[in-house]
Amino acid sequence: MFLRTRLALTLLLATICAAAALAPARAARQSKQKVSLILTNGKVFTADARGTLAEAVAVQGERIVAVGTSREIAARYTAARTIDLKGRLVTPGFNDAHIHFLGGGLSLLRVNLIGAQTLAEAKARVAARVKELPAGAWVTGRGWDHTLWGGQWPTKRDLDEVAPDNPVILQRVDGHVSWVNSLALQKGNVTRETRDPQGGEILRDAGGEPTGILKETAGNLVANVVPAATREEMLEALSRALAEARRYGLTSIQTNDVPSFEATPLYRELLKADKLTVRVAEWQQFDRTVEELKRERAEFASQKDEPLRLRLTALKGYVDGTLGSRTAAMLAPFADDPHNSGIPRMSPEQLTRMTVERAREGFQITFHAIGDRANRMALDAYAAADEELLSELNRALKQNRDETLRRLGLPNTPSPDLDIRETVLRQRRGEPCGAPACVEIKGLPRHRVEHAQVVAPTDFARFRDLGVIASMQPSHAISDKRWAQDRLGEYRVLGAYSWHTFMAHGVHVPFGTDWPVEPINPYLGLYAAVTRQGAEDGAPEGGWWPEERLSIEDAIRNYTAESAYASFEEKEKGQVAAGMLADLVVHSRDLLTVPPREILQTEADITVFNGRVVYERKGDK
Repeated sequence: MFLRTRLALTLLLATICAAAALAPARAARQSKQKVSLILTNGKVFTADARGTLAEAVAVQGERIVAVGTSREIAARYTAARTIDLKGRLVTPGFNDAHIHFLGGGLSLLRVNLIGAQTLAEAKARVAARVKELPAGAWVTGRGWDHTLWGGQWPTKRDLDEVAPDNPVILQRVDGHVSWVNSLALQKGNVTRETRDPQGGEILRDAGGEPTGILKETAGNLVANVVPAATREEMLEALSRALAEARRYGLTSIQTNDVPSFEATPLYRELLKADKLTVRVAEWQQFDRTVEELKRERAEFASQKDEPLRLRLTALKGYVDGTLGSRTAAMLAPFADDPHNSGIPRMSPEQLTRMTVERAREGFQITFHAIGDRANRMALDAYAAADEELLSELNRALKQNRDETLRRLGLPNTPSPDLDIRETVLRQRRGEPCGAPACVEIKGLPRHRVEHAQVVAPTDFARFRDLGVIASMQPSHAISDKRWAQDRLGEYRVLGAYSWHTFMAHGVHVPFGTDWPVEPINPYLGLYAAVTRQGAEDGAPEGGWWPEERLSIEDAIRNYTAESAYASFEEKEKGQVAAGMLADLVVHSRDLLTVPPREILQTEADITVFNGRVVYERKGDK
């Protein structure tokens, strides 16, 4: 009896001790914060200015709640789903700062001429499409590049041979030249008597007859009579585009859809159905009147969309064309076409007047500018708008100092002789604080130039001093390098595709793809930025003008943090940090350490959008 009692007491004591030992662990589990997702045991590139690395990320809902070591995150959080990264790299989701998202989706439904190495190959692709359509139906497509065919422009007769009974319009790879057949010219009422429109050119033969090549705005003569895509076609196009975006880790886009307000209701419809898996910053068209632009903004605002999912940002305008088609506006003629300096879309006076009018209303403006003349025209227009803004602020400061300081987000303590212009200039240059410029002015405009491909040496500093963003697409450099020096000559090419020079001057340089002009694949852009070598052959050795190469860390930041800055969203996304939106991509290879050629073989293993896993590469669980 005594032994039995002693054994029972021993077992009871052991149970009590075990429970006591487990209590702290149970309490620790109960005290952990519950979150929706944890990524752990990885390599997290946060994309902050210091290039900070971490190991794990905790997400609750649509926001990141913590970033740290795997041990730290495990000690503080428990998740509905935990993903073991097994050492893989995590970065912020890619933010394409220049894309034609609807157009890219539509290109997947049309004749694709990208990569056609000969005129005969392009014609064969058109002929195949004609067989699928009834007589009279339009044949549309894009992607041809005559520089692959010896540099001679194709003609309407080339298309007449394969499509005698169907009107055909095919956009060049850059989207700035249309190639049409005789039936399309007839439907557009384009004859030998038709005059060139402003900002465009109808190419003609020796007898004055249109050849079938319509440059820049001349393409609208035919494009305007092509039946618009149906709602069903556009929804299918967006569905395919969204699938591509998820596959490549793309979580934000800044898109120029023309006309934009046909795409907007479709984005809204997808958003309400929870199918919009990118954040959309949509652009309006610069050439609309101020009244039309304000009305569009009011109509958009009345829908009360989630601003972090669908919003309007910049006004997009065109200053010139492209280098490939020799329609870029140049300060001096093309080296390989000495009687041609390109085609400005409008006069400098008209561009400046319209810019000042729209900037006065608070619009962010972005201009397509390729040539050095076009970039200077854009900068001159922005300088005029900047001068008006800063003069108005200085006047307001003298008339009502307290209210103006409040409006600018400034304390009431700056020097009485504060000069807004000098303060802004120092701020843009990143100079250290010194009287009277001891404060940061909030809400300054962030006008942009899209492409900024050829810039005169003295204009790089003007970008910085005017606070103008240079939105660039690295893959253009490796696509264009085979003929760019012929177009520009050995001197001007030094200022071409110069993202490193821009950054050295303190200019913000967000990256994009320009899809469907270039592939939507951001890994191609990263490769181009860090190597400046061809994707197929890796030539030239060391890179084309290698001094413009970037580190992979800077290239990733340009695709994430810098792109967020370009749309005034740097406090919401673009970095992996607590409080930021949970848009992330897990890469199949460590971009920070692999040989540059392996960047091209990298894929998105997992795409996280708004805190949810929206894509997992097949076989990756």
